[in-house]
Amino acid sequence: MREMTFWRTLPYQFPWLAGIIAVFAFTGPFGTYADMKLATRVAFFGATGTLMWLQVVGLNALFRHLGLTDRWPTLVCRVLIGVLASVPGTIEIFVFYAWMKRPIPLFVAWEVFAQTAVLTVILSILIGLFVDRYRHAEADSERARVADARPSDVAPTPPDFFRRIPPALGRDLLALEMEDHYLRIHTALGSDLILLRLRDAIAELGPVHGRQVHRSWWVADGAVASVERNAGKPVLTLRNGLGVPVSKTFRDQLKEAGWLG
Repeated sequence: MREMTFWRTLPYQFPWLAGIIAVFAFTGPFGTYADMKLATRVAFFGATGTLMWLQVVGLNALFRHLGLTDRWPTLVCRVLIGVLASVPGTIEIFVFYAWMKRPIPLFVAWEVFAQTAVLTVILSILIGLFVDRYRHAEADSERARVADARPSDVAPTPPDFFRRIPPALGRDLLALEMEDHYLRIHTALGSDLILLRLRDAIAELGPVHGRQVHRSWWVADGAVASVERNAGKPVLTLRNGLGVPVSKTFRDQLKEAGWLG
């Protein structure tokens, strides 16, 4: 699952963050070496670095929740996240300098923004690489578990359909989403596109493994964590945090099945 995998990596990012803060504190970039003593630089980069990291983390989670990291090129997403995070980051630098009674002239705002953007883009790329490495390790573990499991230990899911799914995504199927002529497969370990029509996938899976909830969506049994409301319309929140709309066509069927509470 993309979101939960992402949040699980946060404690492991702390040493990397501390290392980056230490490097910046000792090297004194952005003119801080001449303006501040070492203890002040540690406090300055500790505060601003942590805030920027939190901003990058929050934007990264938002992009994943909206599905942008699956639809847009990875590098584009990471650079865009870094640039967006640099906007509040620049404001924070001005505030901290003013708090330390070293106000920065406003005419250098663009220079400060550019320098901050470099830092936040680097943070975004490092966080993305760390999460990707963690997800790959988790996928390797899942492949090993499936390979070692006895046939009775593996969920009874149609083998014809699972031959289409990359092994790295595992077998915990959550949902299928139609995208033009492609089908996006959502599992607990991530998502991927295959060339297949939604109706053909539903036919392969059969009626016992889940239900179609929208013209463009199919959801597996046991994948729904909660039911939310968006403008009065039900939205299924899956175990990975993904929101799936429910169309009026399928609403009565889902109510009868107890999916809508």
